[in-house]
Amino acid sequence: MVKLTDVARAAGVGYGTASRALSGKGPVGGDARARVLEAARELGYTGDATARALRERRTRSVGLIVPDMTNEFYTASAEVLQEVLRDAGHHLFVATTGNHPGREQEALQEMAARRVDGIVHVPSGPSTAAASPVPVVELNRYSGRSVPAIVSDDFVGVKELTELVIASGYTDVAAIVGPDTYSTSRERLAGFKAAAEQAGFTEKATTGKRFRIMSSDFSAEGGASAMQTLLSDLPQAVMPLSSRLVMGVLKATRESGIRVPEDLSLAGYGDPDWFEIWGPGITTFAPPLAEMGAKAAEVLLDLINGLEPAHVVSRIPGTLRIRGTLTTSRD
Repeated sequence: MVKLTDVARAAGVGYGTASRALSGKGPVGGDARARVLEAARELGYTGDATARALRERRTRSVGLIVPDMTNEFYTASAEVLQEVLRDAGHHLFVATTGNHPGREQEALQEMAARRVDGIVHVPSGPSTAAASPVPVVELNRYSGRSVPAIVSDDFVGVKELTELVIASGYTDVAAIVGPDTYSTSRERLAGFKAAAEQAGFTEKATTGKRFRIMSSDFSAEGGASAMQTLLSDLPQAVMPLSSRLVMGVLKATRESGIRVPEDLSLAGYGDPDWFEIWGPGITTFAPPLAEMGAKAAEVLLDLINGLEPAHVVSRIPGTLRIRGTLTTSRD
């Protein structure tokens, strides 16, 4: 049976350093942590998880609660989250809620029953949940609870994307946003309106610079329905502010014979792989999904180890990706 002393010897560190590196507790200098983890993998060291859990009063497990695992938002963040937690010796349990508050409450109760050490949670809206007995970090959205939240800086990102659309010469722009129960919808809408109003646009104006806002759920069907509503008075540019809304808009335009970008320019949100290869490529604001997952894991580990985060809501900047669906206005 491989012992911790064997791991320490193989990594060229002391027993205490090896213990801290594997437990995630306490400082480990230089590249010692990476050497210890590599030595543990090569030697097949697992330790006595049950005994360690009893000593530490921890299960070395973390819960992840997300709406679904088909959205690239959650799969990309969850992949990095799992890597960071695994390197710190934690296992990840995943529950999906479908954005239903009732299922969300059930998932929180189930995670508590499993005695997880902490939870990373994508909330479905304003929270009515009781205080959690374990540390919680919110991811992508924030509910208003007094817990840390790691989100994309959507206000700034969408504002810059809207400024890019306006700078391209468009004076009639429509945005399609999600339900206002989600903090993501509110931040994206606020960014869009801030840029449009600063440029002198007026909502629902009949002449001059105008912007329109369509609300939908975050689905391809919702995006298609919103786009169908716009067909009778087609804007010059449309901004569906989620990747699924983009998909719905493209479906509706194809079925209606509207060409993107020849007849209608488009700037979206998110950056799944197909955005780069569809047609001329989709101009978009890409949120920092990997960075958000890594930051959420880092903050949760700090909370588990008794440290407090510096900020309640941490907003991480994303990136504009300029591609062919946004062209210079032809008017």
